[in-house]
Amino acid sequence: MTIKSKSNWILPKRTTVKDLIPFLLKRRGIKDIDSFLTPTLESVPSFEKLYDSKRAAKEILDAVKNELKIVIHGDFDADGISSVSILWEFLFKELGKHLGKDINVVPYIPSRVDQGYGLSESSLEDMLELGAQMVITVDCGIRDKELIKRYMDEKGLLFVITDHHQPPEDILEDLTYTVVHPMYPAKEYPQTEICGAFVTFLLIQALRKESGMEYEFSSESNGLDLVALATVTDLMPLLEVNRNIVYWGLKQIREGKRLGMNELVKVAGIERGEIDSYHLGYILGPRINAAGRIGAPLDAVKMFVSEKEDVCKKIADILNETNYQRQYMTQSSIEEAEGLIGEEVSEKLLFVVGNDWHEGIVGLVAGKLNEKYHRPTLVGTRANGKVRCSARSIEGFNITQALSKCSEYLEKYGGHAQAAGFSLEEKKLEKFTKCIKEVAQEEITDEMLTKDLNIDLLLDSDDISKTLVERIDLLKPFGNGNSKPLIALTDLVIFKKQVMGKLGNHMKLICKGSGVDLITLIFFNCDEDIQEINPDDVIDVVGSVGINSWNGNEEIQFLVKEWKFKV
Repeated sequence: MTIKSKSNWILPKRTTVKDLIPFLLKRRGIKDIDSFLTPTLESVPSFEKLYDSKRAAKEILDAVKNELKIVIHGDFDADGISSVSILWEFLFKELGKHLGKDINVVPYIPSRVDQGYGLSESSLEDMLELGAQMVITVDCGIRDKELIKRYMDEKGLLFVITDHHQPPEDILEDLTYTVVHPMYPAKEYPQTEICGAFVTFLLIQALRKESGMEYEFSSESNGLDLVALATVTDLMPLLEVNRNIVYWGLKQIREGKRLGMNELVKVAGIERGEIDSYHLGYILGPRINAAGRIGAPLDAVKMFVSEKEDVCKKIADILNETNYQRQYMTQSSIEEAEGLIGEEVSEKLLFVVGNDWHEGIVGLVAGKLNEKYHRPTLVGTRANGKVRCSARSIEGFNITQALSKCSEYLEKYGGHAQAAGFSLEEKKLEKFTKCIKEVAQEEITDEMLTKDLNIDLLLDSDDISKTLVERIDLLKPFGNGNSKPLIALTDLVIFKKQVMGKLGNHMKLICKGSGVDLITLIFFNCDEDIQEINPDDVIDVVGSVGINSWNGNEEIQFLVKEWKFKV
């Protein structure tokens, strides 16, 4: 692999470490520096601004009063698992205790492979077998109007739909059930880009108020930890509401308030007190998602809601092992997909379909190929006459809208601007492929296929210090919309090269820059670059700064994202 740059670097003017915070926040369009640096829960908009949340709460409480069997239907990713966990935990434990009665509520998550995303006839039949009389969806259901209406009419099921995915254009037509969604009916909630777990969390606040419980947000509000996990893993922008929720949710995780989370943190080898958004997105989140991809997602729910240490530890170990299996399967499928792409890499949209690839990892394969080739990438797997696919896109090309233009060939589809899922019959694959590539050809410009790398800071090498790290850390938590600042360093002369890693695919460079002290650069997964870069070469790099701690020592190092020779 190589991390040699193919991007168009967009450099800012040089700045000083002293002026770093206001400079960065101004570039990101953030005007209120004080509120950004001191996130508060008081500033989070109330559930009362979320349309029909009060109505939904009343309907659920009526079902509880009438002792109906309630089934919570979630999605199989970290957002859906978190949503199911906090709602079941509230209804069964907190509300049940408050009302002094047992509430008949069970969690349900469909099989990704056998049933696919969202509501389906199969999942609804499963829930009816469980005795369901009311179905509450979390993180799914917004595109299933016809199916919902049929089961309301034919089976007498009651529905409350909570979701955050893009609603269909006809959602307002002849709606006969309650929907709780930040974009429904006309984007009443002040921030529409929130995860499914936060929608669920707001519904719980409505339930608290309607049942006479304490409902105001506070750092002790149960579920903030899982909402933080879901917000980061579902790539919601970490600004405004989401930033505040993640900030305080991370605090709950560090304090160890949830037994299952503690066990997951242990098995992942993380110091609990040092957990930040990076660990949610790249270490803990993948272990939860692995359960939904190739394992049993209800195991993750059990771990999050259990109060038994041995149960939590056993499940955490299972999730850890499942994640290792997922990593192996993903890498194997990526290599096979690379072979299938061939000359297609020159096209504006990539679409590869494998035979019997595990459906749980096609989204990961799509993401990796999308990142490498910077093209909208669709990856599917054939099985039993069906093709199930995941898609990842680029800036400016809304993949869900593109799918809607070819929906006549699809059985089901849904998602966001940058990511989506869909399924179709294999006999329609050729026509669908032709259609989606025609859409891409019409809408994707050559400029869109060259990735712009917007660099936050242009610094001198002698600015790389512990003070710089501390000032950058003031902007945490980092994530989508508030990424860790990208720093550019130029005119670095390579003094020494050291190959690292068991496979010899990492590299450390000691370089001379503008200051007196030498600077350490770290390159990961760069076996091709090791052969190309040599002492006395002059390079420019883009990356981030961090502290490497070992045996009580600290070393400031620069983690390289991309590099290029000085022209």
